[in-house]
Amino acid sequence: MAGFPLAINTISDAWITPLEQSIRRLSKLGYSQFDVTVTPTHLDTENLTPPDLRRLRQIMADDGVRICCLTLQSLDHNLASPRAEIRDMTLGFKKKILNIAADLDIPGIVLVSGRYNPLNPPPRAQLEGWLRDSLDRIIPYAEQVGVKLYLENIPMGVLPTAQLMMEWITEFNSSALTVCYDVSNAHFIKEDPAQGVRTVASKLDLLHVSDTPFDSWKHDPIGTGTIDHAAVAQALREIGYKGMSSLEILLPNPDPVVVANHGILAEMGWEPLRPRS
Repeated sequence: MAGFPLAINTISDAWITPLEQSIRRLSKLGYSQFDVTVTPTHLDTENLTPPDLRRLRQIMADDGVRICCLTLQSLDHNLASPRAEIRDMTLGFKKKILNIAADLDIPGIVLVSGRYNPLNPPPRAQLEGWLRDSLDRIIPYAEQVGVKLYLENIPMGVLPTAQLMMEWITEFNSSALTVCYDVSNAHFIKEDPAQGVRTVASKLDLLHVSDTPFDSWKHDPIGTGTIDHAAVAQALREIGYKGMSSLEILLPNPDPVVVANHGILAEMGWEPLRPRS
């Protein structure tokens, strides 16, 4: 049986390396699928021009690679902001990213369920109302351009658990709204990642893989935290998962560790890395 496809997430390059350089370097390691973290340094979406897009498409064609996802870091945008102007700005930004994804034939972008200050959070009903207002507007646009929204579980999000995400996805009932399930984010909030995979099975389109302990939130190398990745792999087999996984390791010099981690995951059921000659 073929292993689970495994992309590389470019999170470690996000603040220091332009995307074109990352593609050139990581494709030589054997990667052909890229989950791209969007930052001004890495992929400058604010200033991206049609010639830039043509050049990126050519690089992808030359290297025989594909971008499977754009992952947005929610530093300055928030779908569940109490301020309508911030939600409007956030939606404008995400529409721009959806347009770029459509131009590059990228099937989906990662979307988090907003965020809030856990020290003094708004009432739950208000948070959900703000998030619902945003999703009511962004989902039809994603449907229009033909790019999926991969809703991701994050600890400070309005929908941090597998069950909550599925309840909302069921409510909106759109083929454009599916799941990116992050095993480290789940583990950090004491959710069993293997059980989470089973919960989101019918809507799972992307799996973010790394490791973390319970007592701090990390995206560390496999085996340095306390996640049972073999149990996650077994859950993927049980649900007949055919979608993409993404190795999302955050390190200053990631390449040797990424290659070693890919080998560890290959022993559990993911596709092995095949370096290019």
